Amino acid sequence: MKNLSRREFVKLVGLNAAVFSIGGKIAYGSNKKKNPNIIYILADDLGYGDISWLNENSKINTANIDKLAKNGISFIDAHSGSAVCTPTRYGILTGRYCWRTKLQNGVTWGYSDPLIDADRLTVAKYLKNNGYTTGCVGKWHLGWNWELKDEFKNSDLEKIQFDYVDFSKPIKNGPIDVGFDYFYGIPGSLDMEPYVYIENDKVDELPTSKFEGLTDYQFARSGPASPSFNHQEVLTKLTDKAVSFINQKSNNEKPFFLYFSLTAPHTPILPENEFKGKSGIGPYGDFVLQCDWTVGKIVEAVKEQGLQENTLIIFTSDNGCSPQAKFEHLETFGHDPSYVFRGHKADIFEGGHRIPFIASWPGIIPKESFCSDPICLTDLIATTSDIIGDKLPENSGEDSISILDDLKKTSSKPLREAIVHHSIDGLFAIRKGKWKLELSPGSGGWSSPRNFEAFNKNMPMLQLYDLENDIAEKNNVQDQYPEIVNELINLLEKYVEDGRSTPGIKQKNDVDVNIWKYLKNRRNSIETEKIEHLGLAAKVMNFNGAVIAYASKGLSSINDGIRGTENFQDGSWAGIEGEDLELIFELKEKHKINSITIGTLQNQSSWIFLPNSISVFYYDENDKINLADKKTFIPSAKNDEVLKKDIKLELKNISSNKLKIIIESIKICPDWHSGKGGKAWMFIDEIIIDEK
Repeated sequence: MKNLSRREFVKLVGLNAAVFSIGGKIAYGSNKKKNPNIIYILADDLGYGDISWLNENSKINTANIDKLAKNGISFIDAHSGSAVCTPTRYGILTGRYCWRTKLQNGVTWGYSDPLIDADRLTVAKYLKNNGYTTGCVGKWHLGWNWELKDEFKNSDLEKIQFDYVDFSKPIKNGPIDVGFDYFYGIPGSLDMEPYVYIENDKVDELPTSKFEGLTDYQFARSGPASPSFNHQEVLTKLTDKAVSFINQKSNNEKPFFLYFSLTAPHTPILPENEFKGKSGIGPYGDFVLQCDWTVGKIVEAVKEQGLQENTLIIFTSDNGCSPQAKFEHLETFGHDPSYVFRGHKADIFEGGHRIPFIASWPGIIPKESFCSDPICLTDLIATTSDIIGDKLPENSGEDSISILDDLKKTSSKPLREAIVHHSIDGLFAIRKGKWKLELSPGSGGWSSPRNFEAFNKNMPMLQLYDLENDIAEKNNVQDQYPEIVNELINLLEKYVEDGRSTPGIKQKNDVDVNIWKYLKNRRNSIETEKIEHLGLAAKVMNFNGAVIAYASKGLSSINDGIRGTENFQDGSWAGIEGEDLELIFELKEKHKINSITIGTLQNQSSWIFLPNSISVFYYDENDKINLADKKTFIPSAKNDEVLKKDIKLELKNISSNKLKIIIESIKICPDWHSGKGGKAWMFIDEIIIDEK
């Protein structure tokens, strides 16, 4: 069957029911000796438009993935649980949105603590309890507990780093402890340290070498590595391990579940030599072809073992394509990894989280079929429960819906009420039917406009799109449909309050969940607070020439009358890296001034620290400078709290039209911080000059 054209896609995505359906239910289970084997292949940063079966203009011929699609079903409205990988992986294994946990934005790192709680039911635990042998191969990226060296075991460490770890000891609370019988893989992404393989719960070769890092397409951070660890060989090695698992478990009386998490085409984009130049569009295209080869090897292993008739194979991606793929370069060849969707990895836009989802199960899933029902990668655990004919406990799979009827093409209507989307910055969106509401003025991620850019351009603080008629999210209609906006806000708030988006008993989120992260932390006040003060009309000079390195409006951010929120990206802050800030304010006329209040921010995880000291001077009628007040602060201590702090200095009714303010930064991240020795950031908001 020929793949859909863009016109056909846009027409199909607007339909409410599954398409190309066939009549009647397809029986399974009763005539099988055992439950089906399940293989879940998760690509890393692969775009919807990279698959030639789904994109008629794709310049990458993904022959093996296309063949899998021809023998099964393709979902054209499938979504990852997040626009970045760690939270998506959490959702796949637990059936729960990751924003219900402590990870409210971003991802975990190579030394991060485990994200999955010990008592949380996972797909692996569930299937193991139902007679499956379970295996995990590839990228983990969900944290675990490294064993610390004796001298660090009782220390108050902010974050674990290489020097603290005893790599000769077993890890804890990793894949084996959350339900997998076997694990072989790496701690996080292939561009973050430590560069070691873990088999089950042990490092297979100690990291006694130093990897110097890579740049450009081949980007990877420097860090400790095992001597034989070769970045270019990782995908092939993991493929061999996955094939070996299939071969070993094929003669077992038990069915098996294999969660195979690829490291590609995520950076470092390093295709093996036999794939170099094969795509004709550069390293990224070549790497996608190597991923396609990997899929072919898995399917081949299943067939060689005679398992194809009783094996469900799912192929998908953890989020949209990364900009590291070099979209501008690919565009010169007419290739767009995001297909017709706006944005890319990290974004709240469709390109951030709409992903390929292809499934094959001969005799159960109709060949060459398509489904337009919206689904989410959190749906795996409920689907496996449906396949087995069992029921999940109330406190598990809170955001998981069985898509078995969609797989079999027996559903007459969409199975999901709605899907919640989440960006790298922790911004929310909710999709119901054709409507998608984004609680963000910008992308919420990396593409333009970023949120501070959108704010500076006075763009609406909410975005509403009719995806049936505007799949590219070009026309924001939030002001035209207030009833839709309110309906979706109410539904999202209900999902948060209930601790679940599925029917059942209310559950608790791990933390308080704030859906208004960017919007002033309030539902009914979505505009940034404005304030009047004497400094609004002042002329401001950057006396020491400090670089305002992170701001939407440069120096004017400090006296534009707009107060910043706890989100340093909201466009109201002036960010200075590793420098003090010395300012001179010249008022139009003399005023009696009693106080100056300076907005500061602490966000240590983003390397933002409170100042060391603030001094205020005034010029008298002879233009002589005099100290009015100075405040010195205790050096920054470890504090995970994001803190917006107003610092008030008293001027005691002085009369002047000229002031000098010196704000001293800590300059360098302290020894206890993960950025030890690196430049620290200082963020300053409104400097309020007041007669009060």
